[in-house]
Amino acid sequence: MARFDLVDSTKGVSEISSSGSSRKQRLGQLDGLRALAILGVMLHHFGVHAGPWFDWGPVAPTAFFILSGFLITRSLIKMRGSGRLGWEGLAAFHVKRIARLLPALYLMLLVGWFSGLPEYREGVGWHFSFLSNTWMALTGEWAGSASQLWSLSIQEQFYLLWPLVFFLPLSWLPAGMVGVAAVALGFRIWCLGAGTSDMFRWFMLPASLDSFAAGGLLALFLRRNPGWAPGRVALWSGGALIACFWVADRLLRHLEGTGSLLIAFVEMFEIGVFCALIAILATCPTHPLSRFLASRPLAAVGKISYGLFIWHMLVSTALGPYLDAIGLTAREALLPRTALLLGASLVVAWLSWIAIERPSIAWAGRASEAVPAFASRLRALRTRVALLLASARSGRESA
Repeated sequence: MARFDLVDSTKGVSEISSSGSSRKQRLGQLDGLRALAILGVMLHHFGVHAGPWFDWGPVAPTAFFILSGFLITRSLIKMRGSGRLGWEGLAAFHVKRIARLLPALYLMLLVGWFSGLPEYREGVGWHFSFLSNTWMALTGEWAGSASQLWSLSIQEQFYLLWPLVFFLPLSWLPAGMVGVAAVALGFRIWCLGAGTSDMFRWFMLPASLDSFAAGGLLALFLRRNPGWAPGRVALWSGGALIACFWVADRLLRHLEGTGSLLIAFVEMFEIGVFCALIAILATCPTHPLSRFLASRPLAAVGKISYGLFIWHMLVSTALGPYLDAIGLTAREALLPRTALLLGASLVVAWLSWIAIERPSIAWAGRASEAVPAFASRLRALRTRVALLLASARSGRESA
């Protein structure tokens, strides 16, 4: 059994600061990478497996955790540099993210609950509070059509904790992130030694901290070396390194279920694959792979990837019995069945984007902008109360 779900990076993975300036450059190739990842997850969930060497769906969470670490680190470094890394800035950051995520997510959860699906009825509190991963780790069971929410829960837990690292001195940040990555490796080794369930080892936040930390370290490197771009030799070497990491990862995956401690290092090879790939894509926009990933079809899928992520399992659960009834079973008609499920998921995700997500993005921006205004009014009220108390004390003393 392997992990295979996707997390959404709600802040556009396609926007990073351009070299040496504050201007933002759109990196559609990262949107395309996100599109390929969610398509891989969906195909895997719908029963299309490309074999142990080419089935990229199970490793998609690592790519998205790295992207999340990359993006939040860039944001936090910028906030720290502008002096906004305080409670107001972090509150605005979290308000914007929650306002972006919750409308579509909670609607999906309500649809599942009213449909009477046990994974929603029994786990509704866990899902609503971004603890789906903990629920599945403790029960040791997949949550049916809500099982993909484990990765979103991990991401939200990470987003709450990661800003604490940035209260370290700036020069200590790389060492702090390496320390966080070491915690992840130690946790996985402990799980294997203690004989915990695979779900506990996969689904608890500490197990994935090295993926997030790797994205943070990549962001720090590119921030400190804004003009860096790999030359031809470095690109070929990077490609060879990606291939070697992938082969090592696939070979170690064959040890799943054996209890070998080497399984704890699988994620490190996946991290190497995606860190090298993201570094190439972010710094080489003219590379053929970057151009392919930046193509319009992939960019369009990347734009609605959050909707695809949260809705595709419900779509499969709802349509599956009807497809089985007309003979389009996973055993006898896998490809046409998958094509219909993909098409239906794309339609639902597009409707979710138009009706829910796009308006919620605009509302999220306004909500985050309201936090500084609220803080300013709070400070003014506190000052006024302090002046009134001081005046009252002064009046009593003069009397």
